[in-house]
Amino acid sequence: MGSATSSFALLTEDILDEYSMLTYLSKAEILRLYKIFSNFGTETLQNFHHRYSVNQVELAFPQLKYNPFRDRIYKVFSSEKDGKLSFEDILDLCSVMSQKCPDKVKAAWAFRIFDYDEDGAVGERDLMMVMDRLTDWQNSGNRIDKNDQKHIVQVLLKEMDLESNGTIGQLEFEHAVGKMSEFPHSFRFAF
Repeated sequence: MGSATSSFALLTEDILDEYSMLTYLSKAEILRLYKIFSNFGTETLQNFHHRYSVNQVELAFPQLKYNPFRDRIYKVFSSEKDGKLSFEDILDLCSVMSQKCPDKVKAAWAFRIFDYDEDGAVGERDLMMVMDRLTDWQNSGNRIDKNDQKHIVQVLLKEMDLESNGTIGQLEFEHAVGKMSEFPHSFRFAF
């Protein structure tokens, strides 16, 4: 591929090789992302750990602005847990959302996004939050009645809670979404 151009000064061939080995992204995709995010200022060209704001990330990926789980995506992918993303956090996010990412890896990240209380399990309250986000995210008035939600949660737990402990663990979640043919297609975006 040759040496990096001056606009990619920090992104050396060795670093590019390392990023391409650690992610499901090609070198061309990594370079494209670097170019996009380096447009936000010279400090970003000099520091891979620069923290991009939500607004900056959404300028690059407008599809995130309309995602009902956007706050959880930022929280889960933020290495500093500050709701901002570094370039390396962005690589992680884009790697998981890429078409080349294995379904099990996508499922593991989706589990973390759906685990609202971050207790290592998706329980009744987590599932209720997911349903609220999917049905009434922008106050559309489509919210599911609480009794119906509880019924749906009980059905989901009955099907997915293989250990019968009242929650869905990560392996149970991965097993269940592995049976859903549409899951990998709904857990990705183009960049």
